[in-house]
Amino acid sequence: MTPDTPKPRRHFRFFTILYIVTLLLFAAYFFFVSDHNLKTHRDLNRKISNLENKVVNTKNQIGNIYTYDQLAADSVLLEKYGREQLNMLRPDEDVFVILYE
Repeated sequence: MTPDTPKPRRHFRFFTILYIVTLLLFAAYFFFVSDHNLKTHRDLNRKISNLENKVVNTKNQIGNIYTYDQLAADSVLLEKYGREQLNMLRPDEDVFVILYE
């Protein structure tokens, strides 16, 4: 080898450093700048979990006519719900439940 020709080891080191820098720049762009960044994924995951909780709550309320907030706000509605759904009664009255076969 003559002194004029560059050493192959030097090219290898240069391209390795260039490759690593390119990968780091791509990773930084992908995780922080692009449309698929970490913040967007975190927000979407939070929305998904909120929607899953709403689905569970809605499935639990399918059998109920009134929501908890409606019952807590209106005492007449609460009494009506207790009489219809829970078969509650006042001490001075009789309730007859008719079952159809």
